[in-house]
This record gives sequence, structure tokens and C-alpha cells, in this order.
Amino acid sequence: MKLLLVDDHPLFAVGFAHALRQADPALLVLTAPALGDALAIAAAEPDLDIVLVDYRLGACSGIDGLRQMGARFPLLARMLISGEETHALVAGARAAGASGFIGKSMPLEAMLAALHTVAGGGVAFALPAELPRSPMSPAPAASNVMHAASPTQRQREVLSLVASGQPNKRIASELGIAERTVKLHVTALLDTLGARNRTHLVAVARQAGLL
Repeated sequence: MKLLLVDDHPLFAVGFAHALRQADPALLVLTAPALGDALAIAAAEPDLDIVLVDYRLGACSGIDGLRQMGARFPLLARMLISGEETHALVAGARAAGASGFIGKSMPLEAMLAALHTVAGGGVAFALPAELPRSPMSPAPAASNVMHAASPTQRQREVLSLVASGQPNKRIASELGIAERTVKLHVTALLDTLGARNRTHLVAVARQAGLL
């Protein structure tokens, strides 16, 4: 997974990036101190999987940053990160086109789970207080970080190309995303629709009226 963190606090950005890489060595984390830098990096790195925008971002709020990133890169998954952890902020992130929210008080494992969920085409909006405290006492299913109940717009685009018989490499080229991102979307579609393979996926999607 390739992640771009947009945060104007260098100590937090560097420390957070280091912690993520230590927990998941396969994770590549780029950082940008301002939205303008982030837009330039996103243009130069077409294989980005997620851009994670801090809510307090100098003169520009993270909500505005999400909107601007979405306007320039509509296929790039976006998430908000903040030390303010409220339902109102989560709702604002959703309205700005985010696929997830990360509270800075979350355990690192929960942050990684949210990132992987969003990279796979799902959504992750659980607040820290709503996350299960331990495997022995899980929270209700509606409060967990979880996949979307139905395919996202990006997944539908991938699904349409899968149905036309396109291989992952061609789908990646068609949508302007990394091939590994296509694989993640296909895996998420298989899980979401309960399909055994690509052929079964297309059949199930047609039955569900998604094609």
C-alpha cells in the first residue's frame, strides 16, 4: 500500500510514518506539509492508494483538502485524520468525499485496519471509543471498522471492466491506478458479493443488478 500523509506538523508526520512502517513494512508512506505539496505529489505518484489529510492543516482545513484532492484525483481514496474525534467531524469527512476517518487516539492496529479497509475499496469511519477493546469482548458489528455493505463507485468501475473480460493490467491502465490496487478492489468485490472467483463474481453481480 502506498500512502500520502498530509500534515503540517513535522514531528507528528515523521513519527506517524515511522510507526506505520514499523508495524507494516510493506507500507510505503510519503509525507507532505501542505495541500499544494500533496497535490503535486499525487500528480507525480499515480500509484498512490490513499491520501490521509490532517484536519488542522494551516490555513486550509482538512475538509477543504479532501474536497480539493477529490476534485483533482477523483479515483484516489481519501481519509481524514484528526485529534478531534466527533461524529460531526466524521459526517463532515463523509460529505467531503472521504472513505474513512482515523482518530489520533486510535491504537495503531486499528489505524492499520482502517487503512487496509479503505485501500481495499471499503469504508472505515469508526471513532476510537466505538472500536472493540479486546478480541474477548467485541463491540457490536455496526461499531466496528468494516467494509461497505455494497460496492463503492470505484469497485463498480472495476467490476464493469472485469465483466468485459479485461485483465487487471488493462483495468489499471484504463482507470489510471496501480495494478495492485485493482487486485485489492477485486478481492473486496469477491468478499462483498460472496463470490468464489471472477466468473462467479460477474454472475452474482448480474443477479444483484450491478451490471
